[in-house]
Amino acid sequence: MRFTTSRRPSPRARRFGRVLANYFGARYMTRGKSGLEDGDEVWMVVVEGSGGPAGLARRSGGEERILRFSAVQEGGAKRLTRKRAAVVGSGKAAAEVAEFFGLDLSPTASEGRLVRVQDGTIDLVDDGDLILRLEI
Repeated sequence: MRFTTSRRPSPRARRFGRVLANYFGARYMTRGKSGLEDGDEVWMVVVEGSGGPAGLARRSGGEERILRFSAVQEGGAKRLTRKRAAVVGSGKAAAEVAEFFGLDLSPTASEGRLVRVQDGTIDLVDDGDLILRLEI
């Protein structure tokens, strides 16, 4: 999985893309005039709206799916080790987020790198520290 932005991203979208890539242990690529390579690679493209991040487009194998959100809170900067995240939550929203990111759904996980899906929010948490909160 790789993260990138639109061809002419805002500074906030670039920072957001780097935070997500770091959180998921993926590579971030500055886009510029480059196109997205087709093939088996999964690309997560930060979608912008009103001058900031408004969603992610997952592009893979010629298909595109979009997860819309607004970034409502960013935690403090933290150097993250490479750990695999798990989605925590129940219901349709948690299952959709797990499928979108290609992660395991673990309704009972309580520690480590977690993507908590609940009540219209997605919290990206690392060992109890909030990294990012998204409102869906």
